[in-house]
Amino acid sequence: MLNKNLGRGLSALLGDMDNYVAEDNLQKSSNQISIDSLKPGRMQPRHYFNEEKMQTLIESVRQKGVLQPLLVREIESGSYEIIAGERRWRAAKEAGLSNIPVVIVTCNDQEALELGLIENLQRDDLNPMEEAESLHKLLVEHQKTQEEIAFSISKSRSYVANTLRLMQLPEEVKNLLREGKLTAGHARSILNSNNIEELAKRIVNEKLSVRAAEHLVKKYKTPTMMGQPIIDPDVQALADRIGEAASMKTKLQINRNGGMLTLYFQQFEQLDDLMNKLQN
Repeated sequence: MLNKNLGRGLSALLGDMDNYVAEDNLQKSSNQISIDSLKPGRMQPRHYFNEEKMQTLIESVRQKGVLQPLLVREIESGSYEIIAGERRWRAAKEAGLSNIPVVIVTCNDQEALELGLIENLQRDDLNPMEEAESLHKLLVEHQKTQEEIAFSISKSRSYVANTLRLMQLPEEVKNLLREGKLTAGHARSILNSNNIEELAKRIVNEKLSVRAAEHLVKKYKTPTMMGQPIIDPDVQALADRIGEAASMKTKLQINRNGGMLTLYFQQFEQLDDLMNKLQN
């Protein structure tokens, strides 16, 4: 089920897309438009294109054409922005096609971002960092909560929280994820380490599995690190939601008898804001 607070609703848009994408309805339902009337989408979650896979796709398009329509929206008369399918568009241009099949929808920026994210997630086309960056954009630019994001993309809240944690990685390690040299499982196994870059390089150079990476992390842990509790993803997700609502960094610890919530502030104005929110 998709978020009901998105104008027309993504379910309506995706319902339209499913009708167009269905193979039996492809010719009847798709619009053929000039390939030059399209441009990459500003809200496109995908940014990394594997060169080898692109060449394979170009050859396939050259032989059989574009079999699945692109999802686009009109930005001005006769000009369209790609929501999903930029790889197919690039391949079609390289293959020398003049027209391309599309499904045209009407949507705002937030819906365009979510549609592109959902389409790529369903096709398993995004690398972990593209997914994390898209979720982060929904969280920050569109001010969605983690729970709302999870609802809109049909994932669990802990999945969203764990994916967003990848944004904390050093840029060098993020690039390894973008290039497919590290998996999200590898990244999560080293996320709380003091020597993330060093561990990431070893994982790549030694071609370690996620399980082997976890053993390596345990080997590298200092006594201080060994004493730290393992953070439950659901507890972390709840702490993040409280932090978003309070506009403060938050720490949540839960035990058998209850727990402790800690809010961190830098200015007294933050406390005034918090009091106003609690009173309202």
